[in-house]
Amino acid sequence: MRPRTMWPLVVAAYQGLPDFQKERVREMGFGSTLEIEPFIIDPPLIQAVRERWDRVSRVFLFPWGHMVPSLEDVARITGLRVDGEAVTGVTYADYTDLAQDLLGLEPHRDDLDDRRVVGRVTLLGSLGLAKVRQRADELLPDFVERAAGLARAAYGQDRTETVRVDRDLRRFLVFLFGKMLFTTKGDGIHCRFLEILGDLGRVGKYAWGAALLAHTFADLSTGTGRETTVGGFAPFLQVWSYHYLPLGRATVVRPDAVPLARRWLPLVSTATYTFQLEVLRQHVRDFPALLVVWEPYADHGDVDQPWVVSGRPLFRRDIWVHCLNEIEPLRLRLVAHTLGLHQGWCEEMEPRGIGKKTRGKAKRVDWRTRFPEQYANWQRGGELVESDAPDSIAYLQCFQEEYGHRDFMRPERDGRNTLIDQLQGQLASTEVQLIEARTALETLLTGGRADTGGASSSRGAPAPEVTSLQQQLSAAVECAERAERDLLARSEELRDALARETDTAAELTQLRSQLT
Repeated sequence: MRPRTMWPLVVAAYQGLPDFQKERVREMGFGSTLEIEPFIIDPPLIQAVRERWDRVSRVFLFPWGHMVPSLEDVARITGLRVDGEAVTGVTYADYTDLAQDLLGLEPHRDDLDDRRVVGRVTLLGSLGLAKVRQRADELLPDFVERAAGLARAAYGQDRTETVRVDRDLRRFLVFLFGKMLFTTKGDGIHCRFLEILGDLGRVGKYAWGAALLAHTFADLSTGTGRETTVGGFAPFLQVWSYHYLPLGRATVVRPDAVPLARRWLPLVSTATYTFQLEVLRQHVRDFPALLVVWEPYADHGDVDQPWVVSGRPLFRRDIWVHCLNEIEPLRLRLVAHTLGLHQGWCEEMEPRGIGKKTRGKAKRVDWRTRFPEQYANWQRGGELVESDAPDSIAYLQCFQEEYGHRDFMRPERDGRNTLIDQLQGQLASTEVQLIEARTALETLLTGGRADTGGASSSRGAPAPEVTSLQQQLSAAVECAERAERDLLARSEELRDALARETDTAAELTQLRSQLT
């Protein structure tokens, strides 16, 4: 299976850059993100999570309470900078002059006579990647390497030719933004970041990670609710769910890699999308609250993660995040659990006038002056989240009263017995997955011994293609072994949680009998 995005082509365009251009990209803060190897996007998981987005509170609604991705999540998962200057400024209805001057390309005219978008095919052609497709029998790393070679031939190699190399770099950055970090549903690539890219020396000063969060929230708030992906960096929400909701959809293959998105390998299912979605909806609805990971980074350090160190002062703050015309509130006070605090109830109203587009309206908008309060909020670093709630009981009661009637929420029931039933079901499901993983591992090992044995007996020394197959087999076996270890650990966690809940239920039963 292949990623359903243009992510691999963006990585290829980066790898094709001359070394001095790659260094410029790394200095801008995008190097770590571009080191994340493309992997399979999980549409059923993304859909199961995104349909729980609430446009009023701008957070997800789960049976156990509110949850929302934070700036720390962005920094740790993607490696993008989340502090610095807000990604804001002026947007235009017509980018003809900027596109011609900075990219040497002509933007498209739309039905409102606006020129905001550069054609995907046009931009790919300027990067040497026009009509490049992965072949049916081509592994993804081989495809990326081949595409990188084509891009390399299209780039200027002489750093003294500043006009050409700057134009090459801007074309790459527009491609990076449009088809990897700030993706949209259209085929074209928006020019809205061009004014910021006019001064390449300042690009690294912006909080691109905060802009990614703003774009993600805006996309979640404007979609129909039936999308199978999410705007922004495709794997971000997917990897976020791995850390907070261990649903068994991925396994860790690089335990020490950073950013965290480099650690995971999605577990591909052959079941239909509809079947997977229904199963995931049920698993999320019935997921035991005890197994929700509220502070997944409690034991994580910040070694080799300068983006985490610099962003830490913002990690516990409510703040407005900016991506030009997309301006969204990050409301950590609704998810105080993730900060190690008790959760109090907060009344919320939908933000008005935020995230609106300029299409068909003003031809030039300065978003700093149009929403000065939100811009000032970013400038002063938002507001520290604190909680004086003695516990979270009142919050959970209010949450149930406010949202419990919704179809996708778990109805009220005997919580203790239901939780035990859920844990038993989760344990049984995990044990089945463990058996399947062990069977798959044994199949790989048996097949590998047969293949390598046959190859060795027919030739004196392994041919290069045999060596390559052996390496691929070793990698597959390693992944399978790691998946088996993860499932075994999950089984042990579920057994421990089940034992705790069973003991508690027995104690409560004994206490009731004594009282009566």
